[in-house]
Amino acid sequence: MGHLMSVYSDQGVPASFRVPSGAVIPFGSMELALERSGSMKSFLSLVEHIETAKLENGELDSLCSELQALISAQHPSEETFEAIGKILPINSRLIVRSSANVEDLAGMSAAGLYDSVPNVSLSNPGAFRAAVGQVWASLYTRRAILSRRAVGIPQKDAKMAILVQEMLFPDLSFVLHTVSPSNHDAMLVEAEIAPGLGETLASGTRGTPWRLSSGKVDGSVKTLAFANFSEELLVLNSGPADGEVIHLTVDYSKKPLTTDPIFRRQIGQRLCAIGFFLEQIFGGPQDVEGCLVGKDIFIVQTRPQP
Repeated sequence: MGHLMSVYSDQGVPASFRVPSGAVIPFGSMELALERSGSMKSFLSLVEHIETAKLENGELDSLCSELQALISAQHPSEETFEAIGKILPINSRLIVRSSANVEDLAGMSAAGLYDSVPNVSLSNPGAFRAAVGQVWASLYTRRAILSRRAVGIPQKDAKMAILVQEMLFPDLSFVLHTVSPSNHDAMLVEAEIAPGLGETLASGTRGTPWRLSSGKVDGSVKTLAFANFSEELLVLNSGPADGEVIHLTVDYSKKPLTTDPIFRRQIGQRLCAIGFFLEQIFGGPQDVEGCLVGKDIFIVQTRPQP
């Protein structure tokens, strides 16, 4: 199940983490699909028009809808599908994640701006191909277009690759900020943690995550907030791989992060050690996404912290 990294903090806290198995559908694949379907001319014309399309008269919204419909109908080539099948098990649950050249940059994080589709499988080719088309198309949502306008990036320069990762079934999901966003203290790692899948954090679901602050040097852990999300999102091992997730009411009396202060301290210290390690490896403050599966911590993404 992916690869294991083993490191330790100065206090001897294990900062071991795993990385899920994955494959990349590279930049240029979307354009190749458009070429193959004879849609490239229409695509280039629409992209040219959205550069100057006005908001007031609904012109931008209309062009966005047209462009997204065109791209959603595209799918990866048979060769790509077969190549992924050689890397990832045919019946495993997968998540199809965006990896654009206009996100995860030091000056433009674009977190949550583009789509990810959980719970698809190569054994359901229709749902898998539709998920890829949906993630490609999310490059041209109204929000995405306006965010690029705001920082002066030409629309034609935006490109989308896709990361296909083996789906995890997490107990908890988290985002680490290796410099505390609360008080900009570089010696504190701050963690936001939600029950179940990370979509609860990424999609702006109403509610508060658990928030823990942990010292890089002294290993101290403070609880800044307790979670109060009413629902958690889960994917079951059984059931259809159709891009859907299930919603369950959270019972916080069964969540050790709420009920067990020792567990809370241990998680805070482990996440701090991992965050500090990644910050050193990548040479600057990081926003790190990951999850807890049983006793294993998985890291699925790290990007420069804005």
